[in-house]
Amino acid sequence: MKYYRRENYLRKIRGFYEDTGLIKVITGVRRCGKSCLMETIADEMRERGIDDAHIVYLDLDRRPYKNIKTPDRLESLIDEKTPSSGTTYLFIDEIQNVKGFEEVVNAFRIEGRHSIFITGSNSYLLSGELVTKLTGRYLELEMFPLTFDEFLGMKEFLGKSIAANIVDEFDEYLRGGGFPKAVQYDSADDRRTYIEGVVAEIFKKDIRRRIKIRNFSAFQKVQTYLINNFGATTSLDNKGDAGYAYVQACMTMMNDRKTEDREYAPLEKIRDNYPKYVLTRNDPIQQRNGIIHANLPEFMRDGTAF
Repeated sequence: MKYYRRENYLRKIRGFYEDTGLIKVITGVRRCGKSCLMETIADEMRERGIDDAHIVYLDLDRRPYKNIKTPDRLESLIDEKTPSSGTTYLFIDEIQNVKGFEEVVNAFRIEGRHSIFITGSNSYLLSGELVTKLTGRYLELEMFPLTFDEFLGMKEFLGKSIAANIVDEFDEYLRGGGFPKAVQYDSADDRRTYIEGVVAEIFKKDIRRRIKIRNFSAFQKVQTYLINNFGATTSLDNKGDAGYAYVQACMTMMNDRKTEDREYAPLEKIRDNYPKYVLTRNDPIQQRNGIIHANLPEFMRDGTAF
């Protein structure tokens, strides 16, 4: 299968194709094209004359690899697929399916015979856990949905007509959010259905599950409100106690991966007694600073549950 080549990203990573000392980690929002980029890289390897025996592509969501769940099984599979000599170009998609995969890919990196590329759930790869376990031994390439230029390029690649009025194309691009697969659908209703499914999946799998949201009602209300008012000044007057605390927690977590206290300007106009600082987790530094949040709703008081 031929893939639309996103040159902006390929240009950034080409210089590292042969580097066996760095694990190439491709991150990005769900359905932005991470897997297709890896497939494109593998195609470029073949064009350089590298034979298929030295290109190992493992999609751990697909048969026959969906049952690979442990580090030992992953290691055995890679050994089985690796030729006896020469550099092996190893691509692993949905790497988060194997708990403890970091030790395996680190070990193969240390051997120096594999150029390793991985991608997977953004909620895991951007959580800070990967940073801890691969400390300085990886290169991160962050992907985004299509730019408008890429959107037009992909339509041309797919043989789809481009409207004479570029404003109409830009309107379609904005409605589609730049998700590559949405470009394949001719019907506006089909595109809308697909995009709604992707957004729902991001909230359910990458956000809700990752941070273990328990007060789903508050989460859903704030989510809906902020999405529908993304370009407007947000007033929190009518969101209720849970909404106030929840937005504060969201702002802290989205702006800083560390458990630090931060003050955000949008919170300055809150007219109740909630603090403008929020405790996102039980943290010794915060406890030492004596920050007390007794006036937070009960579901926020343990510092971890929403």
